[in-house]
Amino acid sequence: MRAIWPGELIVLVGPSRVGKSRCISDALSVPFVNVPDTEGTMRVVMVEAENSSKGGEFSTKAFMVACLKAIRHPIYGGPANDDLWGSKFDQLLHKTSEATLRDAFERALKLRQVEYLVIDEAHHVQYVAGGDNAATRVLDSWKCLASKAKVKLVLSGSYKLLSLLGLAPHLIGRQQPLNFGRYKATSRTEVENWEQVLREFNELLQLKDGESLSTWNRTLFDGSLGCVGLLSQWIRACLASMLADEADTVTLERLQSTRLPSLQERDLLAEILIGEEDLKRAHEQISPPVQSSAPKPASEKKTSTRKPFQRKSRRSAAGGRA
Repeated sequence: MRAIWPGELIVLVGPSRVGKSRCISDALSVPFVNVPDTEGTMRVVMVEAENSSKGGEFSTKAFMVACLKAIRHPIYGGPANDDLWGSKFDQLLHKTSEATLRDAFERALKLRQVEYLVIDEAHHVQYVAGGDNAATRVLDSWKCLASKAKVKLVLSGSYKLLSLLGLAPHLIGRQQPLNFGRYKATSRTEVENWEQVLREFNELLQLKDGESLSTWNRTLFDGSLGCVGLLSQWIRACLASMLADEADTVTLERLQSTRLPSLQERDLLAEILIGEEDLKRAHEQISPPVQSSAPKPASEKKTSTRKPFQRKSRRSAAGGRA
């Protein structure tokens, strides 16, 4: 993030529940996001790209309202103290054009002296009305906003974000993709790190003597796909099941009963594998298959490249020219 210039962007992608948002907060040393300091400045502004409009669509105006709330704008940042239910505030937003809201946010970025604008769940832009072409325009507008306000843009989201950026090739030259990958069983270092994660969780749980989460490390790895967030959610589901049954000990049977269904595990894994494949660099790509030297079937005819009615070039026999 320190290496990029204002107007450029970092693209952080990874599986769901892998810890991308926490990673950004830790990297930027932001314990409490979107809180101005004593001088009223905000080094980092984080906002989530929600698809909260009608029919689950992504609304650019609603997003701009979320940006103004995140930056604590004095007028468009939220209801006044005497507007408890926010009805007056809603009327104000309804009457205000999106262009006015965007201008207000751009000025606020400069006045707050924002260095980083972080847009989390940025892949939700795919749900904007108008499809891929509209999503391309939105992404391009974010780049223009960052360039005008001289801020560094950070987009965080699922692997789908990679293909969305591919719709706007001129954006690719301004960004650097980073993969927040899951733990993988093919790396000894990552297996050891995964064991450390299990030990941290193990300190908070009660198990039978001689057992620990490491006893079922392969099961826990497969069921969470190597993502700590999915592991945390799974363990909490197990604890909730224990509470309902007044049980006090974590068992393998209890964990198995709260594991995600196989269908959902397959869908999550399929999305992850596609994303990991899309992130491969040129030197990691599989070489194209060697062309077979076997003769072509008789049904395949060689396509001629000669122009119509043009005689094939060859030496005619003496006296054979008509």
